Amino acid sequence: MNPATMDDLMTEERFSRRDFYDAYEARFGKQNKYALEYALRKAVADGSIFHVGRDQYAADKKRRSYVHKYSEAASGVAAKIQEEYPSIDFRIFELTQMNAFVNHLFAHNTIFVSVENDMIDFVFDTLRGDYPGRVMLKPRYEEYNRYLTDDQIVVLRLPSEAPKGTEKPWNSRLEKILVDITVDKLLSRVVSGAEYNTIFTEAFERYLIDQKTMMRYAKRKGAGEKFKQCLEKYLQLHTEE
Repeated sequence: MNPATMDDLMTEERFSRRDFYDAYEARFGKQNKYALEYALRKAVADGSIFHVGRDQYAADKKRRSYVHKYSEAASGVAAKIQEEYPSIDFRIFELTQMNAFVNHLFAHNTIFVSVENDMIDFVFDTLRGDYPGRVMLKPRYEEYNRYLTDDQIVVLRLPSEAPKGTEKPWNSRLEKILVDITVDKLLSRVVSGAEYNTIFTEAFERYLIDQKTMMRYAKRKGAGEKFKQCLEKYLQLHTEE
């Protein structure tokens, strides 16, 4: 494939780096390799095109920003935390969010609350008082599984510089969720690895994903290389540093 114009290229289902360079030069004239590389990076950064696989790009207008309508239980937990600690940094991920991606649906919900390290004990004590018998603090998987109830609340540590939600700061972005379910000690066991292929494929096909934000967060969790291997395994996607 060697499209004559950039407009032609944007109608293709997928195209390579070389295809993009050829189309770019067809519009703007001969360019040096640095200008071509910059143009490609900029197009990916501004969402004009998406990196969908090894040397594979697409201009898929069907993709949209990820938005999750939180359950009443999760929204109630968020409201309680904000009422008690107005300036606190926290995120909420509820397990039923994964039902949009997995083959085997989660019948029971768990509300995972990630809180900045200095405030984690305060938040745990507050929630434990309001939700007796339903709150765990940084449990091991065996403990989580043994005492699990519906709408269980699990309080975890929030890594610094974790991406904020696009609608509300405490919302969990899809970039954060994908990292957490594959590298977090607890969540990587709660969400079965057998579902990863479906989860990653569905997420990247249906939603806009900021790969730089995602990789930056994985590195903050000390798992940049491990997460990069997941992308390569399930999507044949090689991230660009």
